[in-house]
Amino acid sequence: MQNRYSELTADTETVNAEDQLNIRIAWYYYVNNMTQQQIADRLGITRVRVNKALATCRETGVVQIRINSPLASCIELEERIQERFGLERVTVVPSPDDPSTIFRVLGVGVAPSIEEYLVDGCIIAVGWGRTLRQAVRELQGRALPNMTVVSLLGGLHYGSANNTVEIASSLAGLFGGSYYYLAAPVFAPSEPYRDMILAEASVQDVLGKARQADLALLTVGDLSERSLMLELGLVNPEDARSLRAAGAVGDLLGRWLDRDGIEVNHPLNRRAISLDLEDLRKIGKVVLVSGGPYKAEIIRAVLLRNVVHELVIDESAAQQLLEQDN
Repeated sequence: MQNRYSELTADTETVNAEDQLNIRIAWYYYVNNMTQQQIADRLGITRVRVNKALATCRETGVVQIRINSPLASCIELEERIQERFGLERVTVVPSPDDPSTIFRVLGVGVAPSIEEYLVDGCIIAVGWGRTLRQAVRELQGRALPNMTVVSLLGGLHYGSANNTVEIASSLAGLFGGSYYYLAAPVFAPSEPYRDMILAEASVQDVLGKARQADLALLTVGDLSERSLMLELGLVNPEDARSLRAAGAVGDLLGRWLDRDGIEVNHPLNRRAISLDLEDLRKIGKVVLVSGGPYKAEIIRAVLLRNVVHELVIDESAAQQLLEQDN
């Protein structure tokens, strides 16, 4: 298994301290939206030094649409996580000071991996959430009229930019492709109703396409107050308490997992309308993108299921992930 920076790793030592500082300054300025003065204060340098670093990065090609030069501290984390969890590729991006910008930072980090797999005629399966919404915004559109995008889980009953329907639609529209979605909620009102929905021909058709996908884009949710599931009312406070009592640390495609990656015994798992997690093994490439230290436990749980090929994560979450796994 090969890290995407493997060809550069041997030369990491030749990237001197000044280059490393320039790269970090570029991340803070272009991705984390920090001002030059904020960067200078954070790093204990002058604003003139920050301005010079940004100019150098532009002149040398480090800063284009994205930052294409590796950061040594991130590479070390990439290699450790890749080896520990048997992943094909890991991308670690610097964490933002402002937690609200984590979705954009991760979107920038995962966009190259997505574009690498996009060819005409491909099938892309997508989850939902703020991270994937931002990832789509970071992509460079082009004509792929035979590309197909499919949703991996049910959605909301109203329009939302974070909804799996909108994400599938936006991604397909960016490339002139088509999209399919599950015309169902994330959680059915009851188990019998869920079984009826899953038995419908249209739902089986979408799930069948998902199993044939060339690429699946996933993110995960936790059980903190930051959780999109809780924020949107898909999981109420009572459900959250009973999920925690059952050992859940978060969800993947609406399936709630314990810290070892096993689905917990809870009614929500028996009402979830989404691709079975074991069916992810049938998909050519599964990319998980998620971050924030509060996500480390659920990220670890998903990685332990051995269905993920690539991980995109931020620096603080990566460190927390390795600490939790000791």
